[in-house]
Amino acid sequence: MKVRLDPFADLRAGATTSQESSTESISVEDELSQYKLLRVSGASTPILQYWQQQAADYPVLSTVARRLLCIPASSAQSERDFSSVGRTITDARSQLAASKVESIELLRWGLRAGLL
Repeated sequence: MKVRLDPFADLRAGATTSQESSTESISVEDELSQYKLLRVSGASTPILQYWQQQAADYPVLSTVARRLLCIPASSAQSERDFSSVGRTITDARSQLAASKVESIELLRWGLRAGLL
């Protein structure tokens, strides 16, 4: 049986946040209600920076937003990386140590980026 990890289990476990607002803790539902009433200006603050700034007022929502927003929207780069390594490790070079493969890939990346 395959076990699935829940990256938000720690946030679902408690009904209240661990941070205190004055003398009482704010429930997740109250936090969401407050956020829904918030009027956001048309400022062009980068979204991750915005949620970092809101962490004091919305600790749970900020944590969820930052966890979700750090996920790449595409797997294209990782696919390119695997393809590049596949071209490096051929039948003739199947005995290369992992450190050598890493060095080759870093050199290849540096050449493509114009750094070398």
